[in-house]
Amino acid sequence: MKKKFFFFDVDNTLAVWPDGIIPKSAQMTLDTLKANGHRVALATGRLQIDAKRFADMANVHDFVADGGKSVTVNNEILFMEGLDREACLNYLAQLDRLGLHWAVTDVNELVRVTPYEEVLNWHPVWDVCTTKYDPNFDYRKVEHFYKIYAYMTPEQEAATGVVHMSNDIIRYGNDCILFEPMVKGEGVRRMIAHYGMEPADVVVFGDGYNDLSMFNPEWLNIAMGNAREELKAAADYITADCNNDGIYEACKNFGWI
Repeated sequence: MKKKFFFFDVDNTLAVWPDGIIPKSAQMTLDTLKANGHRVALATGRLQIDAKRFADMANVHDFVADGGKSVTVNNEILFMEGLDREACLNYLAQLDRLGLHWAVTDVNELVRVTPYEEVLNWHPVWDVCTTKYDPNFDYRKVEHFYKIYAYMTPEQEAATGVVHMSNDIIRYGNDCILFEPMVKGEGVRRMIAHYGMEPADVVVFGDGYNDLSMFNPEWLNIAMGNAREELKAAADYITADCNNDGIYEACKNFGWI
């Protein structure tokens, strides 16, 4: 059998969200794929350091993180890039003009920083980041923006006429909009190039909107049963839900395990 390179999204594909638990059948499948000579990697929108938590849990040493903007091979970061800096600067300036609060993640740590003390009150139980209040924080001095959080109610969003920096909007809990890279396919390509493998060798698993960027006709695309309808429409195969042995079922069906 020709060896494949598997890329697994994390949340609600490999691990059940929000608890972050990898089903036993999924872990067994990853271990068996590797034992059979296949390559296994993660592909997630999470920050690199956050993605590493799941990579360690799954005993995987290669992963695409930051929505495709970072690639880690054998637990070493090959590259890590942020959002378009000029677009971020313009967007944050607009939020300030409109009186809308914001926070940014500008380092590879589970921390966001904000000059608005009120943002400290926003902290869903499932959120893994710590919010740091710095009244003197100057976003214009930031070199890399990895994530931007914009805080507004739907009423504020409509009333201010805010123009978002991207159409790729993540409604991140109540009254928060998250912007992060959504180019997972770029990271997949850079990973397979590093290993000298071909697109036809790739198999990707996903469930969410941000996985659309790594669903590509050049390789095999598998959507989880719990996936968004847009992703299912782009899939070559739809498996069972994340928490119902979906990864195992697909890999068994194709004879990879």
